[in-house]
Amino acid sequence: MSKVFAHRGSSLNYPENTMLAFKKAEKTGCYGIELDLHMSRDGYLVVIHDETVNRTTNGRGYVKDLTKKELKKLSIKRKWFKNEKIPILDEVLEWAAKTDLIINIELKNDKIYYEGQEEAVVQKVAEYGLEDRVIYSTFNHVSVKKLKKVTTSEVAALFSKKGINPLLLVRSTRADAIHANHRVMTESLMKDCQQNGIPVRLYTLNKPAIISKWINAGLAGVITDNPELAEKILKEKQ
Repeated sequence: MSKVFAHRGSSLNYPENTMLAFKKAEKTGCYGIELDLHMSRDGYLVVIHDETVNRTTNGRGYVKDLTKKELKKLSIKRKWFKNEKIPILDEVLEWAAKTDLIINIELKNDKIYYEGQEEAVVQKVAEYGLEDRVIYSTFNHVSVKKLKKVTTSEVAALFSKKGINPLLLVRSTRADAIHANHRVMTESLMKDCQQNGIPVRLYTLNKPAIISKWINAGLAGVITDNPELAEKILKEKQ
């Protein structure tokens, strides 16, 4: 049966990648949450999607050029939620450890590579004893290989371009799973992965018809901005 992951938390109704979005996602009964990870200038693991803070906060600049203190001074730009702040990974893991959620940590290191990020995040997860409840993912397939060397947790290779064979990608990177944009996946390609024991999780499934289609096809993970809707559809099919 498919599992629902809240993409950047319950991000349809709440500011993405914030503690509020993650806490609201848990209340939907979803299986897990997905979050994005960069690194600050002083080496902190920072939960934010973009390479810069420009789109989601009232600040400007690259995450890599700002310290934790500078990042924490910023407020989320989204209306009604200006009191929300950018979380560091410690905050999320400390909270998540008290839940039953699976945490999909996407390392955003394909456009800007953060030296040592793989080891740092694996060590941080271990500090909270969450190795069995974490799935790592990244578009950087060299990083997938590095993660496989330093963790026993599940590691997924991400892709969003047509023409990539997911089974060959798994074999070349030694990934445990595939995470992909639903527009570049076919049921045939997914079936090839399933027959070889490779879970496939697709993003970002927000429309009821698309969610239903992939659940019916046996998709392992529905990654969605609207976990409440996906959970409702899933329960109707059970």
